[in-house]
Amino acid sequence: MDIELSLERRAAVHRSLGDPHRLLIVDALRLSDRSPSELAARTGLGSNLVAFHLGVLEEAAVVERGPSEGDARRRYVHLHRDVLTALTPRPSLVADDVVFVCTANSARSQLAAVLWQRRTGLPARSAGSVPAPAVHPLAVATAADHGLDLTAAVPQGYEELGTPPDLVVSVCDRAREGGLPFDVPALHWSVPDPVTGDRAAFDAAYRELAARIDVLVASRQAAA
Repeated sequence: MDIELSLERRAAVHRSLGDPHRLLIVDALRLSDRSPSELAARTGLGSNLVAFHLGVLEEAAVVERGPSEGDARRRYVHLHRDVLTALTPRPSLVADDVVFVCTANSARSQLAAVLWQRRTGLPARSAGSVPAPAVHPLAVATAADHGLDLTAAVPQGYEELGTPPDLVVSVCDRAREGGLPFDVPALHWSVPDPVTGDRAAFDAAYRELAARIDVLVASRQAAA
């Protein structure tokens, strides 16, 4: 079931989870419905405490208790996983043509663009406010390690982009603070510049960009 919780409802669910014992109960229910006695055994709580905590969770509609179809004297506790999933609102943003920008367009924005292309199958563009003569060799090597090809990529300036994108994502603080010449929705990812570091810095930048690209792709899918 796909649900969306109101702000007040989300706050109530968070309050119900604000106890280590109740989190233990929720963890015990993630993969299996369980009886109160089974929960007591798994959590180390007495039956009275289990009953109390289940009451709090049930009042918040995080769990529900129902009778067994076999032995009607037995009750099972069921976790509403959809409620927990809906605790974190899913942003939705429609964007097919995304431009990733940084200062030199030699590392972060190039990696972000090729990652976006792989994750979505859509064309990807990147640019820089002060483009470098070439893509940084460690950016090319880092991309290759992950099956991505930047060997033919060439840094370019904003003016070379032509048509405006649906969305611009700055992956460089200096580029964002210098002003972006695009009258379109914009996002900012404050990713440290790996060019001043070693290969580990490029790997760290890649991981950060990949994680953020995954969130952006999920957001796009949610809006579809």
